[in-house]
Amino acid sequence: MPLPSDTDRDRDLYGGAAEFYDLLAGPAWTRLGPLLRRALVGVDPADGPLLDLGAGTGLSTEAAADAVPGARLIAVEPSAGMRIALATRLACRPGLAERVTVTAGTLTDVPLPDRLCAAVVLGVVGHLAPGERAALWRSLAERLAPGAPAVVDVLDRTAPPTRAPLRLTTRRVGDLEYESWSEGADDGWTLTYRVRDGETVVREHAVPLPWSGIGIEALAGEAAAAGLVCTPLAPDLAVLRSTP
Repeated sequence: MPLPSDTDRDRDLYGGAAEFYDLLAGPAWTRLGPLLRRALVGVDPADGPLLDLGAGTGLSTEAAADAVPGARLIAVEPSAGMRIALATRLACRPGLAERVTVTAGTLTDVPLPDRLCAAVVLGVVGHLAPGERAALWRSLAERLAPGAPAVVDVLDRTAPPTRAPLRLTTRRVGDLEYESWSEGADDGWTLTYRVRDGETVVREHAVPLPWSGIGIEALAGEAAAAGLVCTPLAPDLAVLRSTP
């Protein structure tokens, strides 16, 4: 496996968001968590490990581990900042570290087993070029156990990111107020995190996130070309399964 280079660190899109991510992800995961658990119902850990591609701070890793007791997980995450949070989660959750193998990098950096019991691919697809997506679908089609799910999120085409700044969520942390804002563009959007002391902004960090804007219909077409059937669970979430 190649060692991370300075260029890899420069491409750490989510590194600046790692400090704020879990503090402000509550509302999103209140919706996403139950959908993920529903998608993983019936997964058999005997079929192989569960792949969490783009594991981030480990919210998806922990949720998948809870949804599939006994499964071993492969958590793949290129962002060093996000992996710090992921490692902290593993250290604080009894029994979880023994089940999760963390890979620093992308899908090309991890030797996958021949069979997977499931896959979770959240916050990833929009960052991939068409050829990279096609390679991902082929890899999943080859490795997923018969009927096993791959849970994938895409852009909600019914409610794309607004071009006007939109406050997503706020949270009080001690004496300070933490906020997250989204502002859309043609090729993605920018997440901005602000920390306020009353009316004074004491810190601000903007995270530009290029995103292809692929939606459910385009996802279904690409998946079908690889032999995967797409079942939407929400306007921005779908399950892919292999065909016989």
